[in-house]
Amino acid sequence: MYADPAVVRRKVEREIAAYFERQDHYRSRGIWVLQYDFPRLLVAFVASKFKPFPIAAFGVLVDMTNYDVEPPSLQFVNPFTREPLTRQDVPTRLVRVRMENVQTYVPPGVELPPGFQQGFIQQVQHHDELLQGFDQDPPFVCLQGVREYHENPAHTGDPWWLYRSKGAGGLLRLLDVISRFGTETMREQQFQMQFVPNGIRADFPIEPT
Repeated sequence: MYADPAVVRRKVEREIAAYFERQDHYRSRGIWVLQYDFPRLLVAFVASKFKPFPIAAFGVLVDMTNYDVEPPSLQFVNPFTREPLTRQDVPTRLVRVRMENVQTYVPPGVELPPGFQQGFIQQVQHHDELLQGFDQDPPFVCLQGVREYHENPAHTGDPWWLYRSKGAGGLLRLLDVISRFGTETMREQQFQMQFVPNGIRADFPIEPT
C-alpha cells in the first residue's frame, strides 16, 4: 500500500516543524537536524555532556518514505560523510533499563531469609539493548515504530499496524529514544591499557677469559 506523496510530505513536514518549534531544547540535548531533503533527513547526535568537550558521536539518516503507511527507516551513518556505520562503529548499544516486579516462590522446606515471606515481591532489573545486529553489519533499532524492526522476520507477529495510531513511529519520539538511551548517557572516554609479552629479557653472565 502506498500513500499519496503530497499527503506524506504534509505529515513529514508537520513533524519536522514540531522539532524546529523547540529547536533550542533539542539542540541542548544534542539532537541536531543537519539537512532535510524530503523524504529524508540527516540528524547528528552529539554527546553534549561528554568531557572535556562535546563530541558528535554518530548520525542517523531518517527515511520517511511512504510515511505513515510505513514507519520511518533509521540508518546509522557518519554525520559528516553519510558513510554507513556498522554496529561496532556506533559507540552505544542504546541500553534501556527496566524494573520488573517478580513474585518469588520458595519450595517448602527451604528456609527464607529473615524478614521475607512466601511469595514476596522482588524487583528485577533488566538491561535491554535496543541496538541490534552483528558487529560487522549495519545495526537497527529494535523498537516498535522503526521500519527495520517490523521488517525483521523475528517480528512478523508484531506488525506496524498495531502501533500506527499510537504515535510509535513519530519522528520526535524516535529521536528522543536514540538520544535518551544513547548520547545523553555518555560522560567521558574510557581507556584500556593492555600489555603484550614481547619476549623475555635475560642478563647473560660473562665468563672471565
